[in-house]
Amino acid sequence: MAPTGCCTFRRSASRATIPSRGCAACPLAFFAIDEAHCISEWGHEFRPEYRQLSALRQHFPDKPIAAFTASATKRVRHDILEQLQLRDPHKYIASFHRANLRYVTHQCDKKNHRKLLLAAMRAYAGESVIVYAPTIALVEETVDYLAERRIAAIPYHGQMENRLRRRNQERWMNDEVRVLVGTIAFGLGINKPAVRAVIHTSMPKSIEQYYQEAGRAGRDGLPSDCVLLWQPKDAGLLAYFIDQLNDPAEKQRAWQRYHSIRQFVESARCRHLQICAHFGQTPKWQRCEMCDVCGNAPEWLSASDQEAAPVKRREPKKVETMEPAVKTAARRAEPDSRGVDSRRVDSPDLALLDFFKQWRRAAANKAQVPAYVVLSDAALVDLCRKQPSNLRELLTVTGIGERKAELYGRDIFAALKPSRTARVRRSAKRRKLRRRKKPFACWARVRPSQRSPSCADGVSQPW
Repeated sequence: MAPTGCCTFRRSASRATIPSRGCAACPLAFFAIDEAHCISEWGHEFRPEYRQLSALRQHFPDKPIAAFTASATKRVRHDILEQLQLRDPHKYIASFHRANLRYVTHQCDKKNHRKLLLAAMRAYAGESVIVYAPTIALVEETVDYLAERRIAAIPYHGQMENRLRRRNQERWMNDEVRVLVGTIAFGLGINKPAVRAVIHTSMPKSIEQYYQEAGRAGRDGLPSDCVLLWQPKDAGLLAYFIDQLNDPAEKQRAWQRYHSIRQFVESARCRHLQICAHFGQTPKWQRCEMCDVCGNAPEWLSASDQEAAPVKRREPKKVETMEPAVKTAARRAEPDSRGVDSRRVDSPDLALLDFFKQWRRAAANKAQVPAYVVLSDAALVDLCRKQPSNLRELLTVTGIGERKAELYGRDIFAALKPSRTARVRRSAKRRKLRRRKKPFACWARVRPSQRSPSCADGVSQPW
């Protein structure tokens, strides 16, 4: 819970105090602080009220304090330790390398910006997608633009009524609507595993902000895309707002963040490598093979670029620009040096997958839980691929243990029975056709001079 909701901080003439009927009246075991980067003035989401958490050590000197963040640079991590007055703390820093995410940044102009967004939406049809827009007006415009092209999307921003905003979030979480267009207000506390793409329609304020928002994709471990469609005017807009800041120290920090994100989108250096370096991690590799710089761009983006290219550019040089894509396809056929296997898995039965998604939605509504709590998208894909016929096979499906097998096993087997029966019938029909065609196949191998008149009439001879 945020500091403003956990307890009310009251300011006296000298310092902040915690009311006795708030935290002090509760039997506390320890304090856990989420989004701890907000404590640091060097953090990308610095909030002054978080600074007041430094009073916890004074009022509860014997209580442990734990701080969690997914987007803190070295400087921010040190500031967190200092502000919370942590004593000889244990530090756990995981890798910032999300190997299943493909980072793609693309400079657009006013003409092709929305066309690229539309191409992306069609490429990710049927998948859960988050689209980030910089302003409330652009959120609404983007939702209308997609609706005019028969792509269902719902808005999310701070000026919506709480009830409507909560309802839109629930609809997206339950897969009733697959595309959500929101401002940076969307995302805190969201943990939907099967988000296949996060698309930014403008340049973020910082690498930390981008990493946190893009990191909402692919939490189930499956390949997912993080696409940044930016325009030169975005940089000018960010610079304008930085100039409006009155605090010299805050303005200096804002300019540092500006130059970092500007370098990130314009650099020809591996995107994953830039992110890791920004957060103080030094990978042993120099290429990730999972970003546009390393030659791995989505097909819809390459196709859109080719359509936008003038005819006169279709010369031998054009072949050279396409060469890395061919090499990339060959590279993606095998795992890379870090064990990342980016090969596409065999496609499941799409009709069966669609049926199970509808069944999952109904089961989630009945249990009043998000759809992914019933079964994740990865579980549904594996289920449609394996199509288990008994409990032992069902337990080999990703994400299905004994409890979920007990809850949903009967429904799953009932849904798979017609598909399994149809598959058995098709197999029997193929075997029957092979038996019928065998004599003709033998006849076809005989040279014309060796055929008897009866053979020419299509009657097989004994062999």
